[in-house]
Amino acid sequence: MTVLKDYIRRYTTIAATLDILRRKELPLLNPETWDDRNDRFFMERYKSVKGIEGFYALCAAQCSETYHHWRVFTGAADGACLEIKRAPLEAALTGVPGITFREVTYLRLDEVDALTEADVDRLPFVKRVGFAPEEEYRIILETDELQRAAYNIELPHSMIGQVFLNPWLPKPLAESVIASIRDIPGCSKLKVSRSHLIDNARWKEAGNRVVGIKKPKKPPALKLKKV
Repeated sequence: MTVLKDYIRRYTTIAATLDILRRKELPLLNPETWDDRNDRFFMERYKSVKGIEGFYALCAAQCSETYHHWRVFTGAADGACLEIKRAPLEAALTGVPGITFREVTYLRLDEVDALTEADVDRLPFVKRVGFAPEEEYRIILETDELQRAAYNIELPHSMIGQVFLNPWLPKPLAESVIASIRDIPGCSKLKVSRSHLIDNARWKEAGNRVVGIKKPKKPPALKLKKV
């Protein structure tokens, strides 16, 4: 697993990816629905003590793809991943009222025991150490408006490096999804590909080489003679 310096990766569904690209907006969601109850509890306590009306968050990864990310965060065959350019995104978010962003810190239980009231601002950016392989990056937004399911922030296409489709998507469907993405205005040249995490040609070639199976040579091209 490689830690990325220039990008963050947002794992989501194919439908959500199409919506993000069409609207050119990135949704931050209500943390109340999160699966990690510890994480959700810290978010609830932070929102309460700060007297926040609307509270939203976006979770992304700052590492290369893993099986865990695809299986846990995308719903397998319906998954997609937006690779977002980190520097332009942070430049756009810097100074926006209510927005904070940074890497998540992973704590052992003895480190959690040492937290005090002085650490209240850390609550949205800490998780148990068992989640450390996620290499999570998080954006949070606090507003004075009543809580909604989501809050959208601008995401121009220029901030997107590429889009990956999940490795379980059958090739014909992947080709159709790629065509649909490139039909979106402004996305005709966007780099889109299906992940090969679980079906990689170079990996298989290495296996053949180890057991002595040579890659078949391509037959020579036929030369046509003029009559």
